[in-house]
Amino acid sequence: MRPNLIKITVTAAASFFGLTTHLRAQEVATVPEVEITGTAPGVLRQELQVGQYGQPEWTTERAFSNSRVYVRPAGTLEFNQFWTPEFAEGHVTHSFREEVEIGLPYRFQLDLYQNWGIERGDAFYKGSSVELRYALANWGKIPLNPTLYGEWSFNDNAPDVWELKLLLGQTFAHRWNWAANLTYEHENGGPRERLFEMSSALTYALIDQTLNVGIEALFEHATEAGSRSDPTYEFLIGPSVKLRPTRNTFVTVSPQFGVTHDSPDAKVFVIAGFNFSFGGPRAPREEGIRAPASMFGR
Repeated sequence: MRPNLIKITVTAAASFFGLTTHLRAQEVATVPEVEITGTAPGVLRQELQVGQYGQPEWTTERAFSNSRVYVRPAGTLEFNQFWTPEFAEGHVTHSFREEVEIGLPYRFQLDLYQNWGIERGDAFYKGSSVELRYALANWGKIPLNPTLYGEWSFNDNAPDVWELKLLLGQTFAHRWNWAANLTYEHENGGPRERLFEMSSALTYALIDQTLNVGIEALFEHATEAGSRSDPTYEFLIGPSVKLRPTRNTFVTVSPQFGVTHDSPDAKVFVIAGFNFSFGGPRAPREEGIRAPASMFGR
């Protein structure tokens, strides 16, 4: 009888172990996953991808005062208020611009502007502008992420002006954000001024998503009809600071100082902006850890 008892005991133990293993496997298979989200070590949130084009989060706002980068994600909108005081020959003139940026599908962006100014204490309306951008590919598919830009300014008491731009932008060596714009601008009447412009900016993410600091520069070559061989040259350079007090608001300030004889003494570029989404994803795709919920009680 003893061998039979041992056989029964071993069989019962094996059956119990098999049943326990089967139930535990069912538990793991049926318990829903819990996802722990967060930024992976060493990765900045402003560098994480957002939207349909896989662009870094920092490109969804006006990162620099003069240089534009790429396009907005489709289904997002931003309002910007520009203020640019210019100091030249002992006088100060103020330029203001209200801008609405609208992210459209297929890597397009539409911008609408209202422009006005203050000179010698008198405020005056300059006109309105319409701008359209097109990014040639999703972010990272082409080096420097080239974007085409066209703008028409309907001026109030001056000839209309049209301009074409090539926008370039990239993140380098982690935390360094860079942009450059090449511009050709043409006045349709009056002195028929032609303007060739190059702007560039480089900033460093001192505090992720909160504070970026760096340097910006602006070069302009301008001529008028009848004196194309006698151009004027302006070159401005100075520091740049972008502060993001909340997730959807930012302020960029860049005081730039004239270097050439034709340059103003200084210009201060100030932009305050507000972001919001009216459809489509904007939040960063955070890297996280997935595990069955049953693991967290062990």
